Amino acid sequence: MLASAMVVLAMPLQAARPTKPWNALEARKATLSRIDLEIGDVFDLTKRDENTWIGRTANHLHATTREAVIRRVLLFAEGEPVRVRRIYETERLLRALPFVKNARIDPVVQPDGTVVAVVKVRDAWTTQVDAGFSSVGGQKTMNFGIDEKNFLGTGKSVAYDLSKNHERTTWGLAYGDPQLFGSRWTLAAHTQYHTDGFVRSLVLERPFFALDTPWSTGLALSHSRSSLYLYDEGVEVFQAPFLQNEVRLSGAKLLRESGDRVWRGGLLLKRQDTSYGLLTQTGLAGSLPPPALIDRRLRGPALTFATQEDAFLEFENLQGMDSPEDYNLAWTGSLELGTYSRAWGSTLAAPFFKLQAAKGWSSSAENLTLFTAAWEGRKPSTGLEDSRLALSLVRYHKLAENQILAGLVAVDRAQRPDPEHWYYLGGDQGMRGFPNQLHPGDARWLASFDYRYLTEQRWLGLVRLGFSAFVDLGSVHRLDGQGWSRTYADVGIGLRLGNLKSAVGRVILLSVAAPLNREPYQERWQFTVGNAMRF
Repeated sequence: MLASAMVVLAMPLQAARPTKPWNALEARKATLSRIDLEIGDVFDLTKRDENTWIGRTANHLHATTREAVIRRVLLFAEGEPVRVRRIYETERLLRALPFVKNARIDPVVQPDGTVVAVVKVRDAWTTQVDAGFSSVGGQKTMNFGIDEKNFLGTGKSVAYDLSKNHERTTWGLAYGDPQLFGSRWTLAAHTQYHTDGFVRSLVLERPFFALDTPWSTGLALSHSRSSLYLYDEGVEVFQAPFLQNEVRLSGAKLLRESGDRVWRGGLLLKRQDTSYGLLTQTGLAGSLPPPALIDRRLRGPALTFATQEDAFLEFENLQGMDSPEDYNLAWTGSLELGTYSRAWGSTLAAPFFKLQAAKGWSSSAENLTLFTAAWEGRKPSTGLEDSRLALSLVRYHKLAENQILAGLVAVDRAQRPDPEHWYYLGGDQGMRGFPNQLHPGDARWLASFDYRYLTEQRWLGLVRLGFSAFVDLGSVHRLDGQGWSRTYADVGIGLRLGNLKSAVGRVILLSVAAPLNREPYQERWQFTVGNAMRF
């Protein structure tokens, strides 16, 4: 779903820093004579507001990232000529690591004309103890977890979580290794147990870690058993046991490189088995008809194509606060085109497809626009089914220093969606003044507009304070045959608390919203506490 992959942005925006030093060195064909590493502590004790007992204690407890972990990420080596693109690709790779707060690479020219590349990395605080309570759309969640994203400085992550919400109680374990056995292979494993089932997944992959990486391959396995809950008017109306197994085996190679753009192609083998148990009506369904639950066994091959261009710009204060973040403004896209075949054991013969595209625009540091699109589905002889089209447009405009207007418009359209892919309108879906799962549908539109103010107030180098005022609008094409719902609207205000020592710069949102046209069964005020950000 595109809506789940929407880019999160805020201001102030800053254009990419000048690249002239490295460009000039590449132009004169300078050589890298040495690579020096500087790995900084989480708290910079040279800064007065960070040189506190909290900062000193945190630095003492924190396990500094090992040099070997950083060196394995580098896309250049001693004795090689300077290549600007590899320098900045490496910076982006380092910043993408969950245990790195910031990274940059500076040149130091030696008397003999060679260059020393000084790789400067600042560690993030990676031991997260989460214990909290959140309420979104009137539904409450309690959670406790311990997550270490840089175990003993090795870059590996381990996590334990326990949570309880209106649907289930869950506990789980996760392990991640971005450098399996010191290689470019990555491993992610996750197991989670619910009061109504479990989820297990394993992903082993050698990705396209750089623009000109010659090949990639991967294996993804998942097995889940739980209950499928279907809602209307914010309450559960149907429930059914739900079982799904999926296997994806993929491989791709670099087909062509032209300047800063590449084209890739590959092969995908896909297997997905889905089965449902007996449907139970658990609430008053009203005019909502019971869904058709049809077991599926889907198997088949596909061709994959993708294109990407290196047109990244570096910004700050986008997803998080006081953290550099990288966004690609060029057109990027991918296509997956295959067919499920009865000869492979599939219960139906059907072509399937998945198309994704994205583009960004920024004429100055005062504005940024991002467009994303995705369309996927399958087409048996009876016509398109589980076809889901998603479009979104995000716009940011800086009004003054630390002030921004942010807007999002998103449109989703489905044709004969599987029940687990129904669209909803409500709190979880961006209508902050309404309960979750207000109405189910096969199409919806959403619009949100925020005024954001980022203060200069920083507490002990840990948290930065911001404020927001917002309005949300939306409508859904209902599955009960009543056509489009009325246009719902809400207004609200909130606090934005930026975690300044997290690698991803998480922002905790505390907001209160009031519906402008609430339903009789909903509360007058909706409170939201959490870090789920849409844009």
